This record gives sequence, C-alpha cells and structure tokens, in this order.
Amino acid sequence: MVSTVQKNVYESLMESAKKIGKLAESERLIADEKNTISGNVIDLIKKEGINKLIMPEEYGSVQIDFTTYTDMIKTVGFYNLSASWLTYFYSLHNSWAAYLPKHRRDEIYHDGGLLADILAPLGRAKRVDGGYILTGTYNFVSGIKHSKWCAVGAVVVDKETPEQIVLVIDADNVNIVENWNSLGLRGSGSHTLVIEDLFIPNDLSFRIQDIQKKSKPLEGPFDSNYLYYNVHFLPAFYVGFPAMSIGGAERAIEEFKKRTENRIRISGEPEKASPRSQRVIAEMMMKLQAAKGLMRTYIEMLEEDTGHKYDPSEYKAIRACIIQYCIDIAQRALLTSGAAALIKGHPLEMIVRDLLAIGTHVTSLYEDAVDAYGKMLFGYNSEVRG
Repeated sequence: MVSTVQKNVYESLMESAKKIGKLAESERLIADEKNTISGNVIDLIKKEGINKLIMPEEYGSVQIDFTTYTDMIKTVGFYNLSASWLTYFYSLHNSWAAYLPKHRRDEIYHDGGLLADILAPLGRAKRVDGGYILTGTYNFVSGIKHSKWCAVGAVVVDKETPEQIVLVIDADNVNIVENWNSLGLRGSGSHTLVIEDLFIPNDLSFRIQDIQKKSKPLEGPFDSNYLYYNVHFLPAFYVGFPAMSIGGAERAIEEFKKRTENRIRISGEPEKASPRSQRVIAEMMMKLQAAKGLMRTYIEMLEEDTGHKYDPSEYKAIRACIIQYCIDIAQRALLTSGAAALIKGHPLEMIVRDLLAIGTHVTSLYEDAVDAYGKMLFGYNSEVRG
C-alpha cells in the first residue's frame, strides 16, 4: 500500500516534471538551433530540486523507487526529449558520486554543481604519487557546459594488464569544444571534452567493476536504503533511456490522434473514420502497452537483483526492445500523418529525430542487444556489463 507521504512525493515530482517539460517544449526551436537547452530550463531543474534527487538520505534527498524515478523521466519526455535526457542525467549522476569516499561525497553534494559523465574508457591515465595523470578526448558529454563535475573513463596504461578506471574531474579544469551538431537530441548540448595531463587524486577515482561486485561504497558509512546501493548498478544506471522513450511515444500517439481527428481528405472523408488510421492507432497503442509492460518487468527485475540474479544481456535486450518499439510508434505516426508532420519543429518531426538519437546510444543499440541476449540464451558469454 502506498503511504500518503509516498503519494505526495510522487505527485510533487510529476508536477515538477511537467513544469520542466513544458518550459523546454516552449523553447524547443531555440534549443534545436543552439544545440542546448536554455539556462531557464537548467535553473528550473535546480529550483525543482531534480539535480538533488538521487542522493543518499543523509544529504537531504527524498528517497524514491524506480517506478517513481522512471515516471518522472517519462513525464518530462512527453513534452521534450532533450530536457528529459538532461533531467535524467543531472539526477542519475549523483549515483556514482555516492560510491566515492565520504569526504568526497560531502564535497560534491554540498557544492551543488551539476554532474556530467562519459564512462567509456576513452582516456589514458598514468599512475603517479597520490593519483593519476589523465589525457583524453571525450565526445558526446551531455550537458557539460552547465556542469561543475564530470566523471570520465580511462585505461591505466602503466600495467601489464590494462585496467579500466573512472576519474572525477572539476569541469573548470578542462577544455570544452562546442561541436555538438546532431540529427536528434540537439538540446542535450553533448559537446566534446579535451583533457591534457590533468592530475586526479586517488580519492576522486573508482572502478565500475568494484561497484558491480559490491553494490555499495568501498568504505562507509553509507545509507543502506539508498536506491543505487544493493542493486545491479549498470542496468539501474541505464533505466532512464527506455523510460523517456515511452514518454516520447505517448506524445507521438497523442499528436497523431489530434491531427487525425481534424484531418479531412481531399475526397471529403474524415480521416478518423478511415479504417487505415483506426488500425494504425490501435496497433500503435498495443505496441505502447507492450513497451510499458517490458518497462514494468525491467523494474521488477531491478528490485529483486542485488547484482547477480539476471544476466546483463537480458536487461540490455529489454531496454533496446522498448526503445525500438517507441521508435516504430513515432515513425508510423509521422508517416501516416503526412507531409505536414515533416515541418521543422513539428512535435512528430522532433520526436522521431530524438528517439532515433536515443536508439543510437551505445547502451540502446537493438542489433547488439538482441545478439548478446541470444548468445547468453545458448550458453555463450554475452560480454555485456549492463
């Protein structure tokens, strides 16, 4: 049974999500032109406390479950997917900070700056006294212009067996190349970071593999009820991608229904009376329900998995399938609506572009995901981490 407190938290977060989404939607053409959402949206994310959402309770953050979290992300995505992308990231990235030593957690959380990351091991780190010297170029660092801290992946090169590590940097100490110019998610501001010979102390480093094994900080104290402790970390870390996609698909169906209800063919036939559009909306709704069902399954798996119950390839396949369903819905809505939906800035045109961009994220690639899951089902190593 949901308590009154939980219900109030849920309703409050959904209202915050609507505010953020609606503001971003009203500025969508400017964000599309400038390749970043505005400072107005960033300020609202902070005002609504979303950037402090996924912190341990000791830092004053309200504690939520994965259903509440994904519904919040989905709600922003209904209005604007770039804003949903960053709303998700600016809260999610508090989760890796929760695995740092206590004094570094305190520093980052109390600082109040936004957090970005690019965890792929694209840099090269050399071990030195007290830490590492980092050099690397990192593409696709979403929201970096508005961020104070950034976690980046690297390979330690001074060992016989290369070791992957994540290093946390002060974004003021790196060069940001503003080169984001994409088909979709243009408002995400996913620019490039260039780092040259930057010293990172040991206590601003962690290893994803250590988190995956232990699912809690390597040193205490820590809040055992925190959402991102005692969980299969990487599948939990990627939970927002399918959630925002469902929000976009819901909006695509709404836009299709609205346009179809007011569309009159040259023959004089109301389009809503046509078996064509009736069949299309029915099939889109069924595919949306399938996506939502898979989302519920994904969350149920997370809630009972402390790190070893389900193979990571199954999580990846479910995420990719949800996202592909949502892409299919949006593309069909646009293609059935006709040329008017192609006009720059039309909701369907933007949703299709943004969903395609989500589908190209390395954790969302459909062909990779189903290939890996199939390998696992036949007893082979899928080589998927999350």
